[in-house]
Amino acid sequence: MKIYFQMRKKIANEGLDFLFKTPISSDDSQIIYEDESDEDEYITWKPVEITVSQDFTSLEDEFDIKLHKTVVEYFTSYWFADLDGFYQEHYITLEPVLPNSEMSSFRESLKGYKENHGDRLKNIPIGVEGNGLLVVLENYSGIIQLEDFESGTLEPIAKNIQELIGNLRLKR
Repeated sequence: MKIYFQMRKKIANEGLDFLFKTPISSDDSQIIYEDESDEDEYITWKPVEITVSQDFTSLEDEFDIKLHKTVVEYFTSYWFADLDGFYQEHYITLEPVLPNSEMSSFRESLKGYKENHGDRLKNIPIGVEGNGLLVVLENYSGIIQLEDFESGTLEPIAKNIQELIGNLRLKR
């Protein structure tokens, strides 16, 4: 993720500063934000390495699941507002990890996904694809797939989340 954020910063410094701007919510912690919000209620953010440990035990107990280690790593490495880009021919947006809201947001995502999938969590939702497909992580193997809920199909696109993030591009 560090390499991804370095790439994002380099491109932002080339004139695409919107890559580090996001709408601000009053619920968000100020730890990732720099400066004040602008007239459009956008604020500059920076990725911040997480130095406090997160316990996923209660979440795993609540959903009767053992989360794949890469899901836990994703939610415990950095706080950030945006992680997106082009992967192969897809535009991928992954879940933000914001201080004070990452666990509750992830919990709601898991709850909705489980309710819509026969009360099962074989896959873990981690984002969306530009055409409305879900980006999911197969919880047993860590394989990243695109899920078309309407047709019930899954298309593997990356061996793991590291491969996905490591190959995201911000320019076509």
